[in-house]
Amino acid sequence: MGTFSADYESGVLAGGLRRWLMSVQPARTVLACVVLFLAHLGLSEASYLFVFPPANNAVFWLPSGLTMAWFLRTTPAQWSAWLFVIFLAEVLVVLLHGQPPGLAIAWGAAAGLLPFTGASFLRRQAHPVFVFRRPWDVVRLVFLGAVVGALPGTLVAAAASVAWLGEHSFWKVAVAWWSSDALGVILLCPLFLTWTEPEPSRSGRAAEALSLLVILTVGAYWVFASVRPREIESALPALLFPLTAWAAIRFGPRGATAATVIVDFMATLHTSQGRGPFAMSSASVAARVLTVQTYVAVLNLLILLLAMVVVEEQKARAAAERAQQRMKFLATASEILSESLDFSTRFAALARLCVQSMADWCVIDVGEGGVIRRLGGAHRDPSNEALLRELEEHYAADASSPQPAGRVLRTGKPVLLPLVTDEVLKAHAIDDEHARLIRALGTRSAMAVPLSVRGQTIGVLSLGCATLGRQYSPADLELATELARRAAISIDNARLYRDAQAAVRLRDEILSIASHELNTPIASLQLDVQTLKRGSAQSGDPLPPSLTRVERQVKKLARLIQELLDVTRITTGRLHLQIEDVDLPAVVRDVTERFTEDLSRAACPLTLHAEPAMVGRWDHIRLEQVVTNLVSNAIKFGSGRPIEIWVGEADGMARLTVRDHGIGIPPDRLPYIFERFERAVSSRAYAGLGLGLYIVRSIVEALGGSIRVESTLGSGTMFTVELPRAGPPRSAGKEGEN
Repeated sequence: MGTFSADYESGVLAGGLRRWLMSVQPARTVLACVVLFLAHLGLSEASYLFVFPPANNAVFWLPSGLTMAWFLRTTPAQWSAWLFVIFLAEVLVVLLHGQPPGLAIAWGAAAGLLPFTGASFLRRQAHPVFVFRRPWDVVRLVFLGAVVGALPGTLVAAAASVAWLGEHSFWKVAVAWWSSDALGVILLCPLFLTWTEPEPSRSGRAAEALSLLVILTVGAYWVFASVRPREIESALPALLFPLTAWAAIRFGPRGATAATVIVDFMATLHTSQGRGPFAMSSASVAARVLTVQTYVAVLNLLILLLAMVVVEEQKARAAAERAQQRMKFLATASEILSESLDFSTRFAALARLCVQSMADWCVIDVGEGGVIRRLGGAHRDPSNEALLRELEEHYAADASSPQPAGRVLRTGKPVLLPLVTDEVLKAHAIDDEHARLIRALGTRSAMAVPLSVRGQTIGVLSLGCATLGRQYSPADLELATELARRAAISIDNARLYRDAQAAVRLRDEILSIASHELNTPIASLQLDVQTLKRGSAQSGDPLPPSLTRVERQVKKLARLIQELLDVTRITTGRLHLQIEDVDLPAVVRDVTERFTEDLSRAACPLTLHAEPAMVGRWDHIRLEQVVTNLVSNAIKFGSGRPIEIWVGEADGMARLTVRDHGIGIPPDRLPYIFERFERAVSSRAYAGLGLGLYIVRSIVEALGGSIRVESTLGSGTMFTVELPRAGPPRSAGKEGEN
């Protein structure tokens, strides 16, 4: 399940905390205020652990990181409540440390300015809720949230310190306050953000994570807890970079923030107590503070950026894999849609493919003639397919129903239901029984997409998911839409093919009937012409030219009718062969003699090169028809130029070649010259139905032979027929009597 959407998010707790923070329900807001108040107090006291005496300046102020993350994870409608809580907590902390009330109020106001300013800038540059998933997010958090966000509160706090504490240097206090707040954001805000962001599961790495935690903690302690100078003391902090990088690469942003927090706390705590490489130098307290702050800032930024780059690379790889899987899925679907002309077989297989890849159940409904019928349906659990049949029987999709399939049929637009709640189910169910059946399927997420082609919706593809935590996304909808588009094209092509076949059958039937009906009067007309010719011969009167023309036109008409009859026999599989011993050269001589008058009239001298005899097992009448059509074709397009005919044997095959030197055939028409009703030139210049060569090819192939054509435009055409002398396979025709 879920091959084609983002990996199922493992951070259920993180997502739940995020939604809880964004809730505006009064009870939850009050509880969140209490949590924020207590957390602010606790982190304030913890920050005093990292104070460097005698300056009493905290290296980082942890509440600033918490409050910034809190604002970024909530809506602006809740910010006024958070500002009030932060103000109270900060005032209480300052008073507990013996500072004057006026200073406490000023610092309380300053404490709220940082998250308000930073979150306002970040939300203006990002989504309604700030996400922390890309390298650019790290840069924006540092610059807008820490560097810029800490400035307003810094100015207020520094001014209050000068007024109430008698500090002599406003800018010295401002820099100390600003660096402490900004570093608190850099250190703690990413920790809260990453651990409240859902993240892909990293199952099977618990032992590795525990080992890394132990190694990193022990290593950081060894580096920073030393009280004796070592020769390589200044280089030791760099040894922790590979370990934190390991955490970033293997465990992503969560691993990076957890690892850097451990190192940051170890470095700051031990340095403030006079231990470790940063404390053993002869530098002043201010220089030590700056050294620790620089180390913490650089470490956090580099490791966070590394983690985000790794995540981006993993996302890109995962996206490429998903794209490949989608392409493979669509390719398989296309194969299924092209395998069979039977709709039921084809779409039942397509539904099974969907439940194997992206759904727990799938149904395909298609309309024709105003009636919607199900072409395919499948469920991951075969025992639930009875529910699908019951839904089809009692709640079939139609354009008037409220169910998603009905809406798709009405509007032609896809419907996506990421989460099927009771309210959603009630809105889309026809009645209570319908809702009960859908619940029985366990549907938690669903979508329906139109089968649309040529601007019309001809059906709907419906998919449902019953897996806990799995929801269909716009990417899934896009995939389903593409699948539906291919299915619709397949249906449309099948219908067009069916209609075309019906039209061809109707045409052939009409041609057959017309040919038979025309054959009778033509035969009668031929008898009348023969009678007139005999009467003229008996009386000794010369034959009238008009009668000769009539006879010629009647023969042409009879040949056209015979061609139509032959075409209908060929297309319906009723072309029967009477196989007997046939002398091919004799057949060619007989045919050419009958064309003597036509050759003379066309001014086309004919040369015949033939062996004395060449007997094969063929159909005499059909072979004569092949020669007649080829010679007639050569005369028609010969342009008054010579015609050559060769009859011989090559490689055990009888070969007949007819060549003219006429107009030739255009190269783009050569591949189609043997098709029905296909003509090499305009029908206005040359009469005919375009059936002669189609009949020739059909007869030659029925006799077990082949025909090919070679032509040069303006130089003539040559047809070559090759026939096996043993005759066609016995199944191709009926053996005649010798």
